[in-house]
Amino acid sequence: MFNDLKKFEADDSTIFVIGSSHAYRGYDPRIFEAAGIKLFNMGTSGQNMKDSYTLIKANQSKIHRLVVDIYPGVLEEVSEESTLMLIQNVNVNRIAFEILKNNVTINSINNMTARLFDLNHKSLPVREKYIYNGYVERDTYFKSDSNRAFGSFTPGGNFIYLDSMLNFCSSHFINTWIASHPLKWNASYRNYYKNSYLPWIQKILSKYPDVVFLDFTLNHSNSDSLFSDEGHLNQRGVNYYNNMLLRKLSEF
Repeated sequence: MFNDLKKFEADDSTIFVIGSSHAYRGYDPRIFEAAGIKLFNMGTSGQNMKDSYTLIKANQSKIHRLVVDIYPGVLEEVSEESTLMLIQNVNVNRIAFEILKNNVTINSINNMTARLFDLNHKSLPVREKYIYNGYVERDTYFKSDSNRAFGSFTPGGNFIYLDSMLNFCSSHFINTWIASHPLKWNASYRNYYKNSYLPWIQKILSKYPDVVFLDFTLNHSNSDSLFSDEGHLNQRGVNYYNNMLLRKLSEF
C-alpha cells in the first residue's frame, strides 16, 4: 500500500479513505474509477484513530476529500496492531518515528528497531488478495448467529483522536465524511447500535456541522451473502455498498 501511495497522483476530486480493516477491505478503487473518481485506501488492519490522525497529517498535501470509516469496535479499543504494522511498513522514517512517539511501548520500540535493520513489508494473509491503491479483496462467506447478544457501548481513547482528526480536517479545509459500511445485525445489535453507540457519535459530530455521517450499518438487506464475517464485507458486499455510497456522495 505505501509504495502505491508514494507514487499515487491525486487531484482535487480524489477520495482518500482512512480506517481499519473495514476500510481496506471495504472501498474498491475499481468501482470508484468506473464512476470517474480516483480513490486511495489508507486503511490498515486494526488501525486506531491515533494512527489515522498521524497518516492524515503526513499526507495532508494530497488529501482534499476524505472518508473516515468507523464502527463501534474501533472506537471502543485502541489497538496496538496497526501501530506495530505501520512502524515497520510506512515508507518514510519520519512518519514511523511520529507513530512511535505517539505509541511508546516495548513492542513499538522493538518494531522500530526491526525497521531500522529490515525494511521488507510483511506479506498479506493467504486469504487476502491485494488489488491496488490500498484495497484488499476478500471473497469468502459465513453464516451469522442470530441469537448473539450485545450489551452497552463503552467509549475508548479513540474518541479523543477522532475529535482531533475532525478538527484538523476542518481547519485544513479537507472535505470530510464519516462512513460506516453495512454490518451484520440482529435485534440485539440494532438496539445496541441505535441506543448505546449512536448518541456518542452524534455528540462529536454536533461540533462539526460540515461533516456528514453516511451510515449504512443497518441500512441494507442484511443478507449473509454480503459478508465474509460479521464485521467485514466480501466482494459482493463491497460492490453493493460502494455503489450505494457513490449515490450518496454524488449529492455533495
